[in-house]
Amino acid sequence: MNYMEAALAVKDQILEDRHYLHRNPEVGFNLPETAQYVQKRLSEIGIDSQLCGGPISNEIREKFVFAGFPDMASSTGVVATIGKGEPCILLRADMDALPMVETPGLVEFTSEKQGAAHMCGHDTHVAMLLGAARILKEHEEELCGTVKLMFQSGEECGCGSKFMIEHGVLENPNVDAAFAIHVMSDQEKGTVNYTPGICSAAMDTFMVKIKGKGGHSSMPHQTIDPLMIANQLYTTLNLLASREIDPRETVALTAGKCGGGTASNIIPDTAELMVGIRTFQRDVTKHMTQRVPEIIDHTVEMWRGSHDTIAFHTPSTYSDEELCEELKTYIGQIVGEKNVKLAPCMAGTEDFGYVTDKVPGMFVTLGVGGKEHAPMHNPNMVVDEEMLPVGAAIHAKVAIEWLSAHCQK
Repeated sequence: MNYMEAALAVKDQILEDRHYLHRNPEVGFNLPETAQYVQKRLSEIGIDSQLCGGPISNEIREKFVFAGFPDMASSTGVVATIGKGEPCILLRADMDALPMVETPGLVEFTSEKQGAAHMCGHDTHVAMLLGAARILKEHEEELCGTVKLMFQSGEECGCGSKFMIEHGVLENPNVDAAFAIHVMSDQEKGTVNYTPGICSAAMDTFMVKIKGKGGHSSMPHQTIDPLMIANQLYTTLNLLASREIDPRETVALTAGKCGGGTASNIIPDTAELMVGIRTFQRDVTKHMTQRVPEIIDHTVEMWRGSHDTIAFHTPSTYSDEELCEELKTYIGQIVGEKNVKLAPCMAGTEDFGYVTDKVPGMFVTLGVGGKEHAPMHNPNMVVDEEMLPVGAAIHAKVAIEWLSAHCQK
């Protein structure tokens, strides 16, 4: 089969899917409209699908309400299979958008939902996988095993794939290998980058609500100032990596939210500090996640405050070296061998890591722009849509060739 010809034959549908999803973004775990659209499109292709998700615990909901996401009672992923029997390869696309505003007029199909936009490229991921699904369905009789399609919510929350795993996405049939593509707007179009081994940072988030005692700014001795405590805590946490981590290792600590209060002459009752820590080695991650809670406890208590802290972890994504060696050949047959490139580990975090913790996987980035283009998560981010059939062709090629090579005949 000529995979690029097959993908170009469904290009119009790929673009139609992308434009619909871009106009109708949904944020978080609960994506009812997006999931319904994906299921409708799969049904039109002739593929049965099921929702894969369920109620979210109050603890998890509180974390994301604290972080500024809407309250989400449940998660809505979609799972479908093509073919039958063993082995089984999973193809992942994430579906959720970002809680941000797109620059008006960038594209004719601008987001129609205030405060939500697909500046993450996840709309393209869904469109590419739907295109691949159509190709795979048309060649279902040739498949030597099963292709499982995973349409995931909550990737930007850092644990959407975790929920799908808990609800059985890697079972019935059991998944033997997994593959995911992420577009990159500032990567040269037509190139595919990959990193054997650890290919994304782990992310640990600490959301601290500091409780003090408010009062008049002229009488600070009668108060417990939570803003001062937050400032002390932020400064202390930023010293941690430089004093306790080998300088040859990398730790990126950022306080993305810090503050509280309403006026300059009022000491408030509470303040908030949200800290994200990105690490690349498990021993470094372990040390930071042990020490940060200790520092929070002691710093807040030192200044007579109290606190509630919510923490959660997203693991590094790990691209299996042996799988990379195999799949890079198939990818090179689509984009050209010279365009498949080794790349440094991403500083960003990707919750496909929950999948690669369970099964061998490979995560790649597809260039859809260039260095002169706005990066991902930027309100001016755009993609070259000519690259979307390339992504669909890669998905289809990887699935068919991997199944053929590992078929239990």
